[in-house]
Amino acid sequence: MSFIKRGGAVAYLFLFPSLVFLTAFTIWPIIWVTWASFQRRVGRERVFVGLDNYARLFSDPVGQRVVTNTLLYVTAALIVSVFCGLLLALLLNQSLKYILLMRFPFLAPIALPMVSAAAIWLFLYTPRVGLINEVLRAVGLPPHNWLSDRELALPSLFVVYVWKQLGYFSLFYLAALQALPDDVMDAAKIDGAGFWTRLRHIIWPLVSPTTYFVSTIAVLNSLQQVDHVFILTAGGPNNATNMALYYVYEQGFKYFKTGLASAVTVLLLSMLLTLAILQYIYLERRVHYE
Repeated sequence: MSFIKRGGAVAYLFLFPSLVFLTAFTIWPIIWVTWASFQRRVGRERVFVGLDNYARLFSDPVGQRVVTNTLLYVTAALIVSVFCGLLLALLLNQSLKYILLMRFPFLAPIALPMVSAAAIWLFLYTPRVGLINEVLRAVGLPPHNWLSDRELALPSLFVVYVWKQLGYFSLFYLAALQALPDDVMDAAKIDGAGFWTRLRHIIWPLVSPTTYFVSTIAVLNSLQQVDHVFILTAGGPNNATNMALYYVYEQGFKYFKTGLASAVTVLLLSMLLTLAILQYIYLERRVHYE
């Protein structure tokens, strides 16, 4: 009995360093930011204001725009990452000559930091000398000021995200496709099943574990996007591209409204938790691991 107790104490000693780091860098910051979201800084003092910061967030047109932009961005990122990632992986999985060279343009952006990717696209989007507008002029179409147009700015940012991340997600699907049993696919072809039939009834269920993983990572990545917003638009024009993390930075470090920034952070954490629960309910239970 004493040996078991001693073994349990040793196990807790091994866990202790991890618990210290978990408490210091995860649990305590969550508690602190939650408490700070109920306060407002007045000079050097903090004043308790209850739910006022949350009310200001949802009553302020800028806050409403930030929430809307974030939800649109996350939804689009989830759909594109899953479906376009799978379709791109199907294309790259073909037994074609020079297929390795064909994979390179899609997979190369994975190695770039988002800041570098944003700098590249900043040049491409330049109104006067940008490559995109030069191509449009060459084919007789009018150029656009992509990052200064309220209707085009957010889709333009999303294009940068897709260019940077799509190859990353398709890489997981490519690995899943190459692990599929050949006999199942060959039997489906012999039975006369077309491409879309095989995709819907065979490939899609068999890659469901990868879909669950990709959808989770896609949601997390899209909610954490701030680098290209900072480089390309700084939240403009007129907050058309302002999203949650950039809004936290703006309110907390530019305007020193730490209470409002903390409220947005708590809302973001709540959104992540909600999405994780929904993904578990609707995706994880439908995953076929065998």
